Amino acid sequence: MSNHEELGESHEQYNAACLRYARCSRAGEVIDLGGLCIANSRHPWAMLNAAVLTAPVSSQAELAARVAGAVAYFRRENQPWFLAAGETWLGEGAQATLLGLGLGKTGSMIGMVTEQVAPPARPLPDVETRCIDDEAGRRGLSDLNAGVYNVLLDWVRDLAMGEALWQDPLYGCNAYVDDQPVSTALVLPQNGVLYVGWVATAVAYRRRGLADLVMRRALEHATRETGITRTALHATADGYPGYLKMGYQPVEEFVLYAPV
Repeated sequence: MSNHEELGESHEQYNAACLRYARCSRAGEVIDLGGLCIANSRHPWAMLNAAVLTAPVSSQAELAARVAGAVAYFRRENQPWFLAAGETWLGEGAQATLLGLGLGKTGSMIGMVTEQVAPPARPLPDVETRCIDDEAGRRGLSDLNAGVYNVLLDWVRDLAMGEALWQDPLYGCNAYVDDQPVSTALVLPQNGVLYVGWVATAVAYRRRGLADLVMRRALEHATRETGITRTALHATADGYPGYLKMGYQPVEEFVLYAPV
């Protein structure tokens, strides 16, 4: 697959996850604005109200026209929201263009992919792992992510513990120490790719290989059930070095913008 195709795939995977969350929301809405998709969960947590480019722009005028539609939509909705896209698709000068629309850069992540996860470079930690297949497992997924990413617990539980999210097969894994969940990951099969998200490890248990462990267990389960080995994710700066060791390769830096 060429880098151009992988870039499109990385956008597609991120957009598919956002669409899934919006469709699982009780009041969610999905709108295609032509080159930009809105996935609005109508949630107080801004990360569940997304606008994602679905095709590259040919000029900054085109970028401004697309994003202006999202700005107007979310202004009417009175919802916190964010815009996500790879830097290549946004084009040169995007930061100034978006600032002119009232959006400032709030963060970034790296789109990554591998055809198959590499064998572990060192022995995996010897701790208990459990598939996420009940309410207690979902609570572990929710609470670890809320704590690690400093998000209100009820906001995360509202999505991750809701039955709607789990209607389609998902494959998650928690690691436990003294019967308490300390690391978690979730795999979403999307368009022939296993998309990894919701990776979180409690601060006191980091640098022990636990994220590596739960990701591998979740991916192994997903591959057994689906036959898919290709996997993608969007990495934070903290997670990036570990994903490189697992065989993931960077595709593109994705930039996040939100109303200033």
